[in-house]
Amino acid sequence: MDPVPERTRVVIVGGGFAGGATAFHLAQGGVRDIIILEREATCGYHASGRNAGLCRQMCDDDLVTGLAIAGAEFLRRPPAGFSPLLDQTGSLLLSARPAVLEDIAARAARRDLPHERLGLDRVLGRWPRLTGVPAAGAVFFPTDGVIDIHALLTGFLNAARAGGTRVYQSAEVRRFRPGRGSVVVETSRGNVTAEVVVNAAGAWAGDIGRRAGAAPLDLVCLHRHLFLTERVPGVDRRAPFAWFVDHEEMYVRPEEHGYLISACDGVPSEPCDARVAPDATGVLGERLRRVAPWLADLSVARAWACLRTFAADQRPVVGWDPDAPWLFWVAGLGGHGATTCAAVGRLAAGDLGRRLA
Repeated sequence: MDPVPERTRVVIVGGGFAGGATAFHLAQGGVRDIIILEREATCGYHASGRNAGLCRQMCDDDLVTGLAIAGAEFLRRPPAGFSPLLDQTGSLLLSARPAVLEDIAARAARRDLPHERLGLDRVLGRWPRLTGVPAAGAVFFPTDGVIDIHALLTGFLNAARAGGTRVYQSAEVRRFRPGRGSVVVETSRGNVTAEVVVNAAGAWAGDIGRRAGAAPLDLVCLHRHLFLTERVPGVDRRAPFAWFVDHEEMYVRPEEHGYLISACDGVPSEPCDARVAPDATGVLGERLRRVAPWLADLSVARAWACLRTFAADQRPVVGWDPDAPWLFWVAGLGGHGATTCAAVGRLAAGDLGRRLA
C-alpha cells in the first residue's frame, strides 16, 4: 500500500458520511490539499453503510430538523456527477396521541415542510396493511423517502477526489504530535503533517479526541438492529415508510419483496464492529405484536446491527475544539446522518474554509 504524503493542509479522519460530505464541500470551495484516512479497508463500513437509508425531515429536535430539510434538498437535487439519491416515497409518522400528531403538524407548518394530517380512518383507507396499529392517526410527509446510501457516499468521495482529495483506506490513526501551526498525524501508513485535522470518526470520534488531547466530549454509541423479513406477496415498494414515534418506537420500510424493520433499540456500547445480539429477533417479535401486528408472524430473512453515535444534546457536534486548536469536530450525527450529512458537511466546510483561506 502507498504511504500517506508527508504534508497536506487537511486530514479528515473517517471516510463515512461526515468525512465524505466535509471533503466534498471543502473541495467544492477550492481547498485542494485534503486527505481522508479511513481505518477500515472500505469507506462506509460501519454506520454509514448499515442504516435503513430513511430520509425523515421532521425530527425530534428543531435544529436537527433544519439540517434534515437542507440535507433532503441536496438529496432531491444532487450536483452533477451524482447518481439519483432519493426515491421520494413519502413517510408516515404515527402516534396513539392526537396531541403528538398536532405538535408534529404545527412544527412542520412553521418550517413550510409539506405535510398532511391524517386521522386513522384516512390512513387505513390509503394503506390498509396498517390495520391494527395502535395509532390515532399520522402526519404524512410526501417529500420524505428512501436514500441510496451507497450512491450518496460514493458521490461525495468521487467528487472530492475529482477536486484533488486523496483517500487512504486501511489507514489507522495512532497518535498526534502538535507543533507550531501544524500537527503530525502518525498512522499505520506513515506520518503526515497537516494544518488541520477533522475528527469525523463516527463511533470512534471520542477515542480520536482523547488521542488528540481534546476537551472531553460526551458521545454515546447505541447498538441498534435492523431486520429484513421473508418475502411477502403484494408489497407496494412505493408506499411510504411508517415510523411509530411513541414510547415503543419503531419503523417499517417496504422493500421489493418484504419489509425492512427496526425497533429503534439502543443499548449503550463501546465502539465496535456491531454484531446481532442473540435475543434480538425475539425482542423484535414482541415489539411487532404490540405495534405492528400485521408483521408479527413473518420470519426474519436477514438481521444486522450498527452503531449510532449521539452527543448529550442529541445534536451533531460541528466546530473547533477549545483545547486542540488544530482539531475540528464533525461527529454525533446520530440516527439522521444519511439525511443531514450534506448540510452538516456544508456547515463544517464553511467554518474550516474561513480558517484555511
